[in-house]
Order: sequence, then C-alpha cells, then structure tokens
Amino acid sequence: MNIFNLFGKKKDKHTSNTELGIFTSNGGFLFSSSNRIEDSDLAEVCIDRIATHISKLKPKHIKQKKDGSVEIINDEINFRLTQYPNEYMTVSEFIYKVISLLLMNNNAFIYQMYDEKNKLRGLYPLNPISVEVKKDESENLFLEMKFGDGETYTLPYESLIHLKRLYKKHEFFGGDSATSTHKQLLKSINTNENLLAGLENAIRSSFQIKGLLKMNGLLSEKDKQKQKDLFDEALKQNNNIKGSSIVPVDTKAEYISLNVDPKLVDKETLSFVQGKILNYFGVSEAILNSKYDENEYNAFYENTLEPLSIFLSNAFSKAMLTPNKLLDGEQIIFYAERLNYASWSSKINAVEKLMGLGIFSVNESRGVLGYAPIEGGDKRIQSLNFINAKHADKYQVGQDINKKEGEDNTDNGNTNKDEK
Repeated sequence: MNIFNLFGKKKDKHTSNTELGIFTSNGGFLFSSSNRIEDSDLAEVCIDRIATHISKLKPKHIKQKKDGSVEIINDEINFRLTQYPNEYMTVSEFIYKVISLLLMNNNAFIYQMYDEKNKLRGLYPLNPISVEVKKDESENLFLEMKFGDGETYTLPYESLIHLKRLYKKHEFFGGDSATSTHKQLLKSINTNENLLAGLENAIRSSFQIKGLLKMNGLLSEKDKQKQKDLFDEALKQNNNIKGSSIVPVDTKAEYISLNVDPKLVDKETLSFVQGKILNYFGVSEAILNSKYDENEYNAFYENTLEPLSIFLSNAFSKAMLTPNKLLDGEQIIFYAERLNYASWSSKINAVEKLMGLGIFSVNESRGVLGYAPIEGGDKRIQSLNFINAKHADKYQVGQDINKKEGEDNTDNGNTNKDEK
C-alpha cells in the first residue's frame, strides 16, 4: 500500500513506496538514559500535571459573526474535535497526548487524515524519533519522519498540525530540533538524580559493615570460620533476648567498631535543584503536590495553561481552515471554561454578577457550581439596574431615553413641579 494513497496527498518523487503500519510510539528504539527527560520522575510528574489540566479544554469549530455573535459550526471538524478525534482516543486523551509530546520534544505533530471525498477521517498525534525538512522541485514542503519501528515516511507539511514550544533558535522547529535534547533541563535533571543517588547510597551504607572481629593469634581457615559462626550465633542469641545490647566474646576475639557517618543532602540544596526543573515547566510546588489555593492556581493558569490553549487554538485554526474561512471569521478555539478554579464564595459572587449582566444562563450558572442542568434553564436573567452607557445621562435626569434627540421631553406642555 502506498503511504500517500492513504494520506490522500501527492507523493514526493524522491520518496520510495513503503507500507504504513501505524503511527507507532518509540517501540524498541534505544535511547541513552542521559538524554531522556522522561527518565526523571519529577519531570514526568510536571508533564502529567500540565497535560492533565490542559486535557480539560473544550475545542470547538466556531464562526465569529460581524454582529459579534458566535456560531458553532456542526461539521466534521467540530465532530472530531469534540467527540471522536480518532478510533483510539477520547478527546481528553487526545489533548493529553498532544501536550505531553509538545513538552517532551518542544514540538508536536498531528496528522489530519482525509478520505477520497475530502472528509476528515481522524486526527492522529505522531511520535517520530527524528524529523527532517524536505522540499520537492516545486518547493512544496515535506517532513521526513522516522519512527521507533524503523519505518520512515515523508508527509506533506500541509497535512500536519505543528505545535512549537521554545520557538526561537531553530527556523522551523521549536527548541533546538524536532525532538529537542533539552540540554539546559538535562543538566538540572542529572544533578537532581545524582543527589538522589547519593542519598540512596547513604541509606545503604547505614546497613553495611559496622565493625570487625579481630582474631587474636594465628588461626587456620577452619578455626576462623568456627570463630565467625560462634560470633554469628552470639548475635542471634542477643537478638532473641529483649533489652540486651551485649554480645559476649571470648579472649580469642576482639570486636572493633567502625564508625560509618553517611552525609545526607541538605533540604535547601535539593529544593534548589528541583525548583529549577519545576520552573522550566512552569509548575509550582503547590501544583506539583496538588495542594494549591485559588491564587496559586490562577497564577498557574495565566503563566502556563492559558498560553498553551492559545498555541492549540492558533495551530489548529491555521492548519485545518483555509485562508478564506479564516477571513470569514471561522476559528478553532480551545475553550478553558473547565479550567477556572475558584473557591465556593468566589463562584457565588461570579454567578450573581454574571447572571445579573445576562452573561450566564441559569444552566451555565448551575454548571459553575457543579450542579446538573435543569429543564428550561437555558434562559438568561438580567438585572434592570443596568442601562446602555450612552443613555446614562438622560436616564439620570429622567429624560425619556426612547425619544429621539431634540424632541421635547415635556408632557403636552405640562410640567411636573415639586410639591412643597
């Protein structure tokens, strides 16, 4: 099967025919442990925290109308984004994997599979181990991707959704390449792992030899073993006697104690090194340990989660929509309505204010508070204490704001006088 027949795109003439297995993970491909950030449990947890929260986003294909209203476009794109990205993943799993790949490689590639009728069949996150940029004679852009199973495919760039992180050094990829080495991060990770290894060695050393049993006089190997067995038996007997810490030995043997003083890493040093890893990902210690308050989560959202949601919206819109559709107001937006964290009192205050402005419907307000929708709850309630800003001055002096400017505001020549 020709790979480009499946992709529905023209084939690069420099590309040989091959069979498409599946968009594989790294499989049996061997990495150097010093070059894998996922070997660090701390880095792995940071990635998990970010990807877990980002997976709450709700992507939608919408159209921004000229009157300011927003219409959800119920087409195949919206179906894939909101219900069924591909046959292997839910929407949350799809977003989780895309963000995980982005954080691990500073790049994420999603393949858009279309059928012969140009209908979107699925969105597939790719996990190549190497990527190279190629061009054909017509200057069309391709990416040559090698996967963990040893297969190599050349894909038209226009068929991919490409997300980039730390996009500054390389002209085309985020980080320093398509599968970034994270040189700066790895320094901190290796230092942290060495500190933890030192801590482990210190703990192990506390279980090692505590002393020597010196035999007085020249003994044969048989006699040495006999003395050792007698000492071992004395230790066993001592352990069986509660409260005793004395091991008896005869004059032929002398016990010499060895003072083992393992040095442990101080808390400040370990926190400093681990803090560098947390800062690299934009995860605070409170988020890492899931012990955050409202202010800490809002800082995490604004500094880490919101930029990623914008990256997703921009990349998906650019790759999946034509320039004409973009000019017509169509967008793909990853809404963060499920990411807002607030205390109960803050939620109550928000509901009261937003319902009064007509921004929230009854069911939307119930959703904020964690309650299920009710029948007839889609209506909006608005306070009468708000008016159009341009009519505020007239409203204040009692002028009829329904009359056109210049009209007399008197009632058939009669004026109201204050009664004294």
